[in-house]
Amino acid sequence: MTYLLYKLRFPNGIHIGTASGNTLEETMISVYSDTFYSALFNEYMKIYNNDKLYKISEAGNFLVSDLLPFKEKDDKTTDFYLPKPFISIVRKEIKKDDDEKVDRKKVKATNFIPADKLGEYFSFLKNSKNFPVIDDNFGKKQLYTKNKVSLENEDTKLYNIEIFKFNEKSGLYFIVKLPEDEKWQEIFQNILDSLALTGIGGKKNSGFGQFIAEDPMFFNGEDFDAIKSESDAYINRALFSVEKNFLILSSYSPKIEEIEKIKENGNFYQLIKRSGFVNSSSYSEQAEKRKQVYMLSSGSVLSFKPEGKILDLNLHGKHSIYRMGKPIVLGVKIWVI
Repeated sequence: MTYLLYKLRFPNGIHIGTASGNTLEETMISVYSDTFYSALFNEYMKIYNNDKLYKISEAGNFLVSDLLPFKEKDDKTTDFYLPKPFISIVRKEIKKDDDEKVDRKKVKATNFIPADKLGEYFSFLKNSKNFPVIDDNFGKKQLYTKNKVSLENEDTKLYNIEIFKFNEKSGLYFIVKLPEDEKWQEIFQNILDSLALTGIGGKKNSGFGQFIAEDPMFFNGEDFDAIKSESDAYINRALFSVEKNFLILSSYSPKIEEIEKIKENGNFYQLIKRSGFVNSSSYSEQAEKRKQVYMLSSGSVLSFKPEGKILDLNLHGKHSIYRMGKPIVLGVKIWVI
């Protein structure tokens, strides 16, 4: 198997709807893997129009992670951030004269952790001290006011949309698992190039969500030396590491037999509601809602290596609506459970 890591830059910013609502006035910084997979699948069907991508996805040979933030540092290295694991803090009694006072609000507000500092974070959970120093200033949110074009000669209406604008040295990255066959690397590059022009997220017709992709890093399980930093070296090793625990980097829909495993002790997870509309003229003449489902979020930590499944969310349309629920995972060592 081969994993590739791509860095994406968004010169116009990006709008990603939150899981809590449909308003345009709130945006996320990261992108759920199932949303990203659907966008890639749509581009694939535009170009190739066959079922080969679905077949290799069903076999677990084509997987994608969430789009997660990266930040380039002054020393030319790059920090690749992982979702903060959903593990409850083990509260340890701290003496009054202890110099290490932990700001619990800061811990709660932290959503992403540099990959090579994940061990420090687990140590903090155990000892309740020495929270790792994290620079999570990736950019800022900006509120834009736009005109809503009327098709029936009505008065022009204004609406607000929140966009995340990345700093010059920040953006989003993702990991993709591809078959060994080199033709799939070429195919994937073609659909990624196509998606770069289409864009990801909301209001793509305004240029939001368009991106520039850098040449990928290749992880093949043989060379674990750092490419751009210790951060990517950690990810490289963890992708092929067999541990007692696994950190999920994608939206995950468990198979029936996996649900019973999740109920056991030693599993930490958060559920996210996945809903929305189908963006396909061949599915129905009008925009139709797709079936609502709950999935395990990236950042979940499980005591087994999950496989997951692909969901069909077709309600009343003319073809299947696939939702990717097979995750990319990292093997991690945890000392607090």
